[in-house]
Amino acid sequence: MRKVIFKFLLVIVMLGLMPAKWTKASTLKKYFAVYGTYLNYSNSKIKEDGYALTAYGSFGDGRHHGLEAAVSQLHLNYESGYSDLDQTDYTLAYTNTGSLHPNLSLRLGGHYISTDDDLTDEGWILFGDLTYFVPYRWNVGLETAYSSYDEVMDLDVFQVSPHAGYFLKLKDRSLYLEARGYYIHIDEKPLGVSLKNYYSLELSATCTRGPLSVKLSGWLGQQIFAVRNAGFVVYNLTEKYRGGVSGEITYRLKKYILGVTANWNTYKEIESSQAVNQTVITAFFGFNF
Repeated sequence: MRKVIFKFLLVIVMLGLMPAKWTKASTLKKYFAVYGTYLNYSNSKIKEDGYALTAYGSFGDGRHHGLEAAVSQLHLNYESGYSDLDQTDYTLAYTNTGSLHPNLSLRLGGHYISTDDDLTDEGWILFGDLTYFVPYRWNVGLETAYSSYDEVMDLDVFQVSPHAGYFLKLKDRSLYLEARGYYIHIDEKPLGVSLKNYYSLELSATCTRGPLSVKLSGWLGQQIFAVRNAGFVVYNLTEKYRGGVSGEITYRLKKYILGVTANWNTYKEIESSQAVNQTVITAFFGFNF
C-alpha cells in the first residue's frame, strides 16, 4: 500500500510544478530510450550474473522545465543455495531552470524500490540538486539524497555530493571535465557493516566531436547504499564498494541516439568477506519525437 501511496503523491507533486503551457503538445520536446544491461560478478561466493531492462522517458520545453521517469527490472542469478533476486525500480524527477535565478537549476525527484532483498524492500529515496552554471563554461552544485529502509530495521541513509564542471573548446572538439565528491552517512549498522561514514571522489572527462561523444570516469574511496546517476541508480544491497572505472560511447544520428557503457567496480562481499569484481555492460537506444 505504501508503494502505491508514495508513487501517487510523487506524481501529483511533480505534475503540480508543471506550467499550464505544457498542455500544448506542440511545445514539448520528448525523448524515449530503452537500456539493456548485463552484470557479471567475479570472485563472488554468492552471485553469478544478471540482467536488467530499463525504460526511460522525458519531456519538457527544452529550456526551463523538464520531467523524467524510468522503470527498471533487475534479475540477479545467485549461486546454489541462495535464492535469485528480482527487483523493480521506479524513478521520477522534475528539473526547473531559471525560475529562481537565470543561472540556477533545481532538480527534485524520488526513487522507489520493490525487491526480494528483505532489508531494502519498499525502500524509498528523495533526492535534489541545486546547480549554478555559466552555459558551456563552468558549473558548481550540490546534490543531496535521503534513503529510507524501514522494513527490517529503521535504516536511514544521508548522502551529500558536491560537484563542479568545466568546459574546454579544442578546435572542432569540446571537452567537459567534472569532479564529484560523496559523503554517505548511515544511522544504523546492518550486520557485517562496521562504519557509519563513507567518503569518495569521482573524476570524469567527456570529449565530444560532432555526433560522437566519449566519456571516461573513475572513482576511489568507500560507498554503501549510494545514490548515483542523478538518482536513477541506487546501490541498495549491503555491499561496501571501494572504487571503479567506466567508459561510455554515444553516437547521435539526427533524432536517434545509440550508445554503450562499460563499468567495472570492486566491493567487499559482506557475507563472505570476499573482494568481488563487478562488470556491467549496458547498451541503449533512444529517439526524440
